Amino acid sequence: MKKRLQLSIYYLQELNYRLAYTAFGTLLVFYTTYHYKQSIIFIILPQGLSHLVSTGLTETFFTYIELCSTLSFSFSLILILTQIYLFLRPGLYIYETKITQSIFIGGIFFYTCLYVFILPWLIKILWELFSEYSKNFTPIHLTFEPRIKDYLDYIKDLNKILSFSFPLLLGLNIIQRYTPKDLWVKYRGTTYIMAFFIAALITPPDILSQIIIGLPLILFYEIQIIFWSTYTAYQKKILIWKPIKSHQNTLGNKK
Repeated sequence: MKKRLQLSIYYLQELNYRLAYTAFGTLLVFYTTYHYKQSIIFIILPQGLSHLVSTGLTETFFTYIELCSTLSFSFSLILILTQIYLFLRPGLYIYETKITQSIFIGGIFFYTCLYVFILPWLIKILWELFSEYSKNFTPIHLTFEPRIKDYLDYIKDLNKILSFSFPLLLGLNIIQRYTPKDLWVKYRGTTYIMAFFIAALITPPDILSQIIIGLPLILFYEIQIIFWSTYTAYQKKILIWKPIKSHQNTLGNKK
């Protein structure tokens, strides 16, 4: 009984330490992002934008706070998941550890590609597409002056949409792994409808956001079907061409 109590106290202390690490890391990220807030905004601004408009006295300040809070909260989620994994790691089986590590590596690779390549390219494309309408408005003279808060809210919504894609793709992969592949081919049309239904639930009510989420889900769905079909054929080929020990070799080994 005394040993169990000591172990419980030890685990509680370790959990408190890991929560303290997470809180300290979140505050450190918030302080760092607030110190370089203007540089961060300058990085995410599209090319060709000469100025932004601020219409409220406290609008710029609260926009900075919202930006830094969003970045620090996103980083804190990574810290929390990492600390939970390190806390549970001694009690996991080997296959559970491998699965968790694969998910972590896949998540790091996915979000690195997302924020380094996909998100800047997508911001550029969407900015050029929608800003062109304001420049070519011929009935009257229309001056397009974007607000800093509206622009950062737009970036935040776009980031939220893209961030949800990894858990959805992960869930789709898990479901597809433990279900018959014939059902996925048979009910392909139903899956397309479900992909856009899920996109409509987690995105703002506009068709563009639903397409941004729905099309990658459908593309990943088709890639998974092709992958598992190719992998099944590859396994069958290995089983067919696997060398079989002859009867004489078997007798020789017995001797």
